[in-house]
Amino acid sequence: MDPETSKAQLRSRIRAARARRPFAEATPAASSSTTMASPQVTPTEAAPNSTPHPGSVAAPDTVAPAGSVADAAWNLIRNAPVRSLLAYAALPGEPDLDPALDRFLAAGGTVYLPVVTRVGEPLMFGRVTGSMTSLRPQGRWGIREPAQDGTLLTAAQLLSPAVGLDLIFVPALGFGADGARLGNGGGFYDRTFGPHGEEPLGSGPDSSGAPDSEPRIVGVCFAEELDLTGLVAEDWDLRIPAAVTEEGTHIFRA
Repeated sequence: MDPETSKAQLRSRIRAARARRPFAEATPAASSSTTMASPQVTPTEAAPNSTPHPGSVAAPDTVAPAGSVADAAWNLIRNAPVRSLLAYAALPGEPDLDPALDRFLAAGGTVYLPVVTRVGEPLMFGRVTGSMTSLRPQGRWGIREPAQDGTLLTAAQLLSPAVGLDLIFVPALGFGADGARLGNGGGFYDRTFGPHGEEPLGSGPDSSGAPDSEPRIVGVCFAEELDLTGLVAEDWDLRIPAAVTEEGTHIFRA
């Protein structure tokens, strides 16, 4: 069986399984019913040309249902010095990070989201200026995106020191044992951040030998979607070193 046929079958099986999951476990609607406590923020030095960001944030009184993917994502955020991150606005059936992202925004953090471009082109990115729950579906796929007010960033701008991005959450339908990612088939993340993309991530130290200053990359899926049998990464695919699920953070084998 060729790799694309195998991936298509995996996508079909996982989408069907997600459609059977409990509603509140995998829908953006869950965030609107979650109460966020007022965060305690320890200030850190802000990135250049940006608003102040939180350094570390105290554990929330209420973040998301216990054992949710959002809860695991929040634990990852609050246990690291994250000031600015790239995430995604979940579609129905996808792991919903909205409760964690709204908590981070309320603490003064900066959140960027992808803005889908035309098929065959890399992603662009916009900053969330309100809350995740205030975003409305846009475009042909009904994805919630920041307002396109002329301030969209390219991948190079997003990864520049001026933004100071610390963390990237990458959604997926699942992952292979070595971090091979199963996306929805559009190739947007591969075309943007993959080995042959516009701004490749995960290449390690630069030619000068300086430490890698790239943001941490973390995939997002449900626990049952890890270690997918038969999923093999092509040479242009973005590989992910770790993923958060409702069971916590999973590190992939190199």
